[in-house]
Amino acid sequence: MYRTGMRALLLILISFLSQFVVVHLGRSSTLGDPQVGFTADRVLVFNGHSYVGRMWNMPGEQRHEQELPSLSPIFILRANSTVGDILLPQLHTAVEFVLPRALLVLGQPDLLGTPVGEETVNGIATTKFAVNKNIPEGHLSGSLWLSRDGIPMRCDGSLTSQKGKVSRVHWELSHIAIGNQDPALFEVPPGYSKLPPEAAATLFGLHLPTRSKH
Repeated sequence: MYRTGMRALLLILISFLSQFVVVHLGRSSTLGDPQVGFTADRVLVFNGHSYVGRMWNMPGEQRHEQELPSLSPIFILRANSTVGDILLPQLHTAVEFVLPRALLVLGQPDLLGTPVGEETVNGIATTKFAVNKNIPEGHLSGSLWLSRDGIPMRCDGSLTSQKGKVSRVHWELSHIAIGNQDPALFEVPPGYSKLPPEAAATLFGLHLPTRSKH
């Protein structure tokens, strides 16, 4: 039961968080490219299942914490790398994961359509963008609300696969606190054992890409 729940959550979070990383000729940036440090409460709803957590951001870096019955995984993403870390504090262990290349298309700059209006989301002024794009995996549609600093305050969307399966996602941030964050939040703590991406299959039954040797 634990492995099944953990595997499902990891797939959902990695898939969704991959939307914030895009690689072009070896360089990366984040969707919206938030230019400020901030913390926020985060709600992620995937096909009706809600996952509540907290995130920290500095330009080019993100940390996402998630509470689960057995573990409290922490996801660390860096915009200059396609390799992230899953921290497991209870085990003093970090597991590397490689963002699936098929999902990186979700962060392409032309993903956003024409601005369709200005709205306030949980006290933050945002611009609402339409999303309507065909990608190799299917069709993306929905809306994304970005603050003037590039903070993705809300996302409502769906991905229709080539086989017609529809996956729906809602993302929303609240209780935004702007300010610089401790650099240590985005690093693997000293003394942690560090495992390669292949370890994800053993620990979580999760099969992710391996790091490129090039």
